[in-house]
Amino acid sequence: MKGFLQRVFTKRRETPITYDEAKDMAASPDANVRGVLAQRHDTKPEILYYLASDADSQVRRHIAANQATPVQADVLLTDDKDDSVRGSLAEKIANLSAGLTPNESDKLRRMTYEALDKLARDQAVHVRQVISETLKDIANAPQPIIQQLARDTESVVCGPVLQYSPVLTETDLLEIIEGSTGRGSLSFISRRRNVGEKLADAIAASSDKDAISHLLGNKSAQIREETLDQLIDRAPDYPEWHKPLVERPQLPPTAAGKLARFVAESLISVLERRKDLKKEQLEAVREVVNRRISSGEFDKRDEVPVETRKAKQKEAEKKVAAKADGAAGEEEEESSYEKALALHSKGKLTDKEVAKALAANDVKLARAALAVLAGIPPEAVSKVLNTHSAKGVVSLAWKAGLSAELAVKIQVKLGHVPPGQTLNPRGEAYPLSEEDMKWQLEFFTGMATVGLR
Repeated sequence: MKGFLQRVFTKRRETPITYDEAKDMAASPDANVRGVLAQRHDTKPEILYYLASDADSQVRRHIAANQATPVQADVLLTDDKDDSVRGSLAEKIANLSAGLTPNESDKLRRMTYEALDKLARDQAVHVRQVISETLKDIANAPQPIIQQLARDTESVVCGPVLQYSPVLTETDLLEIIEGSTGRGSLSFISRRRNVGEKLADAIAASSDKDAISHLLGNKSAQIREETLDQLIDRAPDYPEWHKPLVERPQLPPTAAGKLARFVAESLISVLERRKDLKKEQLEAVREVVNRRISSGEFDKRDEVPVETRKAKQKEAEKKVAAKADGAAGEEEEESSYEKALALHSKGKLTDKEVAKALAANDVKLARAALAVLAGIPPEAVSKVLNTHSAKGVVSLAWKAGLSAELAVKIQVKLGHVPPGQTLNPRGEAYPLSEEDMKWQLEFFTGMATVGLR
């Protein structure tokens, strides 16, 4: 209720203008003049409503973002033909939606809820994503809206609320797991704080190996001993489970000995350093290790199991074959990447060089530069840029160590973010917190194993 009232009563300190002056500005042929009026918090409601139908989309974006805009105009803008207008509207209304319910007795609050509900079902993914990211950690966000977002078919929409929303109950999450359609829902749920035993059992019983990997890596997840034992029995076929398994906060009595039978030697050393293992458990580990060494299973050249080495060798051979068969376009991409690597090795891959590539419309080199500077694969860079998310692109530029000012150009040129939706620097600083930017990178690229600074 507080947020809603602030919308109605909060005003900025602005040099007052008369009603006649406002009318003249609204009738001006200059869209910039009308845009200034659309941003004012003392503009009369009827004029703001009039400008909600302005021919210029930038003016309508200002109206959509203006907290003084009457609810009736907000409702009108939910049908705006411009995605960016609806996106601005979605962010504003989502920020004002705490405590709203479908059955509001107050007409204005009910209209606000209905506008939010409509935007949560918008055909544009970006609009729904804005609402999801805004509401993901609000404890009294509208429950039906969160339910709708959690079941969205797009991972960038359902992901934030599935991973963070306190509105979703264990029962809700179990139903979502049961009806999962392979859009990454289980992975988001498995990363929630304090995943309970029932949820952990449901995720462990699934065939989603990535979700199980995230569950095992979630130190706050409550996994029963029996469930953990069953996962250890399946783990030889899933190398990505090995590290999170040996690093679990608590292991069943026989777990260490079982793990020692198949994990790499580097992970066995992690087991041996654990402080919670009893003497007999450590002895069981050492016995298994000695047996594997005696059988020649460990290759002392690289200290990894022979089977693991063979699998890596096969994978490398596949990559070489794929490279040989690659199209000319892929070779060009690789050439740009190699050029970026060469510049970086000489200390010349700077803000100036990236800006130069952007100015010359050398998109391939600019994208390769982001990959090299950020230390992430080119395909991960493409995944971030292809979402056209301002937050995602800003986070990528930050990871690459580029200036916040250059990040604005990267949003527009490489991320194709509309100029009206770019995130601008706060002085020389980035507009998002480091925590938010780290989350964005992990969310868009699944960079859980990347060393985020």
